[in-house]
Amino acid sequence: MASSVEGGHIYRKTKLWWTFPVHQIVSTVGILLLAGFLTFAVSSPSRARWLLTETPYFPVQIGLAFFVGFILQRYLRHRVMQWVWVLPLSVLCVSFGLLHLPVGARIEHYFGTSCRPEFRCFDQLAITLPFYTSVSYSLAAFLSRHFKRRT
Repeated sequence: MASSVEGGHIYRKTKLWWTFPVHQIVSTVGILLLAGFLTFAVSSPSRARWLLTETPYFPVQIGLAFFVGFILQRYLRHRVMQWVWVLPLSVLCVSFGLLHLPVGARIEHYFGTSCRPEFRCFDQLAITLPFYTSVSYSLAAFLSRHFKRRT
């Protein structure tokens, strides 16, 4: 009987090595691709481009990440889903620190309106947007787990 307990413990440890990278990819790249596909499927190309890249704070991607994170947590029950925000936050912090601007201008660059795709600046799409989607995905996984315990 002890060997099956050890085997279960080994299985859980080996399962972890692939679940975190998969959820990391789903919460960032997967959400961006899915949001693009769905938005272009239901609207014109110019409207879809505006919704996806020119709307401040990227509501389509954040909402979709929340929905996907909530649903996947219900079915998969992976605890690592709650921690996928750490890597995008690290990338954001490093890029924030390496940008040679005053602090207020850096905040405006990554979270404001000074760096937008229509100005040929893609830092928000490459760095801030994956951070937003991963936080939304993680928060949804946490809330889904919390609501499941209460019901």
